[in-house]
Amino acid sequence: MHQTGYTRASTLGPIADVVTAAGGSIGRVFRRADLPLGLLEAPDTLLPLRDHFRLLMVTSRELHDEVFAVRLGRQTSMAGLGIFGRWVAQAPTLLEAIHRAGTSLPHMLQNATQLVVRRHGSEIHWSYELTDPARDGRRQNEMLAIWYMIAIVRHFAGACWLPSRIIFGDLPNRLRCPIGELTCTDTAIGNAASAIVFDRRLLTAVNPNLGQGDGLTASELGRIFDLPDPEDLPGRLSVLIQLELLDRRPTLSRIGNRSGLTRRTLQRRLSEVGLSYSDLLRNALQRRAVRLLCQTDRSIGDIASVLGYGDPAHFSRAFERWSGTAPTRWRRLPESRVRAETNGSPLRIKSRTDM
Repeated sequence: MHQTGYTRASTLGPIADVVTAAGGSIGRVFRRADLPLGLLEAPDTLLPLRDHFRLLMVTSRELHDEVFAVRLGRQTSMAGLGIFGRWVAQAPTLLEAIHRAGTSLPHMLQNATQLVVRRHGSEIHWSYELTDPARDGRRQNEMLAIWYMIAIVRHFAGACWLPSRIIFGDLPNRLRCPIGELTCTDTAIGNAASAIVFDRRLLTAVNPNLGQGDGLTASELGRIFDLPDPEDLPGRLSVLIQLELLDRRPTLSRIGNRSGLTRRTLQRRLSEVGLSYSDLLRNALQRRAVRLLCQTDRSIGDIASVLGYGDPAHFSRAFERWSGTAPTRWRRLPESRVRAETNGSPLRIKSRTDM
């Protein structure tokens, strides 16, 4: 199976607004990138970094704009980064925020990535470094990541703050001026990783909103470590299944193609750990069903259709078989039960009957 990192859909920022404002078609962009448009409404959904890269590359081509990701990045904010953004924004100082960002990024938001701080005299170089091997769209991704890092510093230094300079690794010289004009700061080209550079004294900047926000809840903390390990084949396949479920009920062949494994190899490797493709699909359907029931006002019929059932009755029977509760009654469960069932922990399966 192809080795890859993973990221959350929230890292795409307000991509639909930016594409539409530029006269592009967000629907066409997602079709060409072979990704479900439902990602726009599911910011916590994981997707392979290579798919994230490809979407940014396709968007850049759609808009005929080589620095599209800089325009997108200028409209990003900490709020768009969900739990990760909240955790970092609650740090008492910028130094602690940078530490939190670096240590929690691979678990909360995006793995195969490092945020590294290096001191050069009176300057701090804060770099974004990738270990994922995918190349297509990588440059656009780095442009976007740099702006998220700027957003973190701005939380402490003020909304108009800019780094003394931005370094982009492996950047064509023709893009230096356009990026400099958009960023309103000095842009340099380097051989190392992309980074922002600022005065080291800024590290002691105090959080202006210190004490105003609440800490993370137990259920939020429970979701921190849900990015799959590189050696966790079922976890990695589950990411692909859950991604596909935003658009269609995925077939074994489709998931095999996306994972780079033949149908036979995929089945064999799952069998070696006592699982089958049906097990993974069932669990993904159950998770999505519970999420839709608890976090949306969609009708039972609409949810049944989204999950690929021919009619609401079929879905209701399947839901009750594995949960012991009808979907309409599930929605009336106490809030504490809802949080416990949807915080990312494995669901309790009462039946092995396929949904």
